Amino acid sequence: MELFLNIEFIYTCMKYFVLVGISISTIELLYNWKSFKDDRLYSWKVIATRDYRNENHILHKFSNFVLKYPNFLGVIILRLIAILLLIIPSVWTYSEAPLLLAIVLTSLLINYRSPFGQDGSDQMSTIVVIVLFLFHINPENTIIAQAGIWFIALQSLLSYFTAGYFKAKGKKWTTHPNAVFLIFNTSTYGSKPIAGYLQNKQEIITFLTWSTVAIEATFPLVLITGYPGMIIFLGWGLGFHLMNALVMGLNSFLWAFLATYGAIIYCCMQLSAYWIM
Repeated sequence: MELFLNIEFIYTCMKYFVLVGISISTIELLYNWKSFKDDRLYSWKVIATRDYRNENHILHKFSNFVLKYPNFLGVIILRLIAILLLIIPSVWTYSEAPLLLAIVLTSLLINYRSPFGQDGSDQMSTIVVIVLFLFHINPENTIIAQAGIWFIALQSLLSYFTAGYFKAKGKKWTTHPNAVFLIFNTSTYGSKPIAGYLQNKQEIITFLTWSTVAIEATFPLVLITGYPGMIIFLGWGLGFHLMNALVMGLNSFLWAFLATYGAIIYCCMQLSAYWIM
């Protein structure tokens, strides 16, 4: 576990996990390239109508040029190339900062061009890449490096707590706890075998529903549990996101939040060492 006190190791883990997730979403965008045509669902001509800036405004002209079809495909390909250069060993021997900046900018453009269907994993991935970029500008600055790790860890814990807090306010999660069954019983994110198994098993449904709320809401406590207590929270998180990826198809959440786990372990071990001393 001492390896997780190595700042460079934490950023390396962060980089590979988040880039795997971003590469999956990038490949999915390329696979659905036809949907960005002018006569398809994600036509820029339609989406651009939400931009109320004057047509002569420089940002309006820039977005129209970069985000229209087929130019937008170049943005997606550029992000994929930058990812591959970072993932494949020994291909890029210079500073990683320019490539990470390219991923940050292309990700922001993609998020702006395709605002529909964005979720917490997209936001978390963008935040992680921004922190990676800031770190690689000056990797020798330990203050910025540690600040980045703490920021990512706290951002991840806040995301879990927020999810648990708002679930706790919903009747389907607390007063009438059957949200888990309802999710598995949908055609979009559900699973017929699992929904069939849970049918009329209210005790199991209640346990799964309440445990999800409870662990998400108390996830920030991982910082004071120390080792090996933190394994309980992180193990649950891994199993939770893995199940969501396999059953519900939410694979981007798995990689986006796994990218933050190294930072959480680092902060947890730092605090534990401080208290012991």
